[in-house]
Amino acid sequence: MNRIGQAQAEPATERSGLAILGAVRAAPDFIAGRDQVGRAFEYAQGVYAGPGLEPGADLEHPLAVAAIVDGAGFEDDAVAAALLHDIVEDSTTTSDDVAALFGPEIGGWVEVLTEDISIADYHARKDEHRRRVLAGGSVTASIYLADKLARTRALAAQGGAIDPDRLEHYWDTLELFAGRRPELPFLSELAAELPELSPAEGSG
Repeated sequence: MNRIGQAQAEPATERSGLAILGAVRAAPDFIAGRDQVGRAFEYAQGVYAGPGLEPGADLEHPLAVAAIVDGAGFEDDAVAAALLHDIVEDSTTTSDDVAALFGPEIGGWVEVLTEDISIADYHARKDEHRRRVLAGGSVTASIYLADKLARTRALAAQGGAIDPDRLEHYWDTLELFAGRRPELPFLSELAAELPELSPAEGSG
């Protein structure tokens, strides 16, 4: 299956050679010496340095999520999936592309972690995705929670202001996952750190 509900990709725009070179970075320490994780990093680095990205997309967030997942002791395939978890939403890459390069398990996890953009209503789309991720198993649920934790930490470092609908989605995620799968990692951290966020002034 390709990008969920994705319309045909727009023509790629050219980017300068200096911009591409500037986006190249050394692999973090947790990636060193790990074949599958290293390949996922190199692939993600190429995608996020290339054309066709969604506005604001970059490699920093997937790296933060992968570092959190790795720190919890997950196997290499899960860490690789964390590196790639947003790549379908952020670029013209498809889950089929991921599966062809990294195998059906990682491709399947990335597909589950991809929102269904054919659902136009924000709240309905997020609700469907939360429940699909939770049904996908402990790996997808853990990466999803790591994603929310990384986003929360990044927003807190910038002052803590967040769109009210997004904040509600984060709390709904915590409530649903804690209620259904209280053994999952990152729940206590998310519960402790979410109160650092507050609705942005002038939102709503």
